[in-house]
Amino acid sequence: MANPQPQADEIYNKKKHFAKGLIDVSLMVANAGRMDTLLQTTTRDVKFYVVLVLLIICVVLQLILAWMLWFDAMYGHVKIGPAPKQEDYQDDEEEFAKEAKRHIKKLKRKLLAEKLSNGSELVLLLILVLNIFITAFGAKVA
Repeated sequence: MANPQPQADEIYNKKKHFAKGLIDVSLMVANAGRMDTLLQTTTRDVKFYVVLVLLIICVVLQLILAWMLWFDAMYGHVKIGPAPKQEDYQDDEEEFAKEAKRHIKKLKRKLLAEKLSNGSELVLLLILVLNIFITAFGAKVA
């Protein structure tokens, strides 16, 4: 009989995924506020354009991170059963080919989701570093 309780690593991964999403949303809100403050400033010096470019890069990275987290949530936790065996489909080669393709597609999606999950940590780190620079060089309300 299967254990109905979720495993500890599954619970940890779900909480980690949720925390990444919250960080992404909070940084998006903060960057929208910074963009508003920046665009209200009247000086258009070099610092203005540096911060503007950093904000745009940061927002683009946040959108990429949101997509990565969505893809991981959709396909990263899918249970993949055993590969279909040809002897189970002796009479129907076409059905075996369909099942094999379906299985390969699930494996590819799961592998991509795992890679994106690992890459999302790097993207999140880049976003945090960019936000440090944006805060350091950011526009001050007069």
